[in-house]
Amino acid sequence: MALAGAPHVWADDDDDDDRADHDRARAALERGEIMSLRTIMEKAETDYPGRLLEVELETKHGLFVYDIEILAADGRLVELLYDAADGKLLKAKAAGKDLLKEKK
Repeated sequence: MALAGAPHVWADDDDDDDRADHDRARAALERGEIMSLRTIMEKAETDYPGRLLEVELETKHGLFVYDIEILAADGRLVELLYDAADGKLLKAKAAGKDLLKEKK
């Protein structure tokens, strides 16, 4: 799998309360409210093959999202944002371009 390696993975919250965010994320995963990191990484590999550089589980507007950076096979740095609840790809950008619009 091209996502092998040692990416940086951590949780971050808008209010910088890391411990509370970690606890909320773990509880949400245990309740089945968010998808696992493994599942999201597999989706990212399918959507944009390359080398995983960084993953952050963040909250935006009260919702959990996975923020992922991938060095794509073509050399572009791709930034992805997935809804942690359903795995929907919300944003895909590279070099300032909206890759979701390009796919349509």
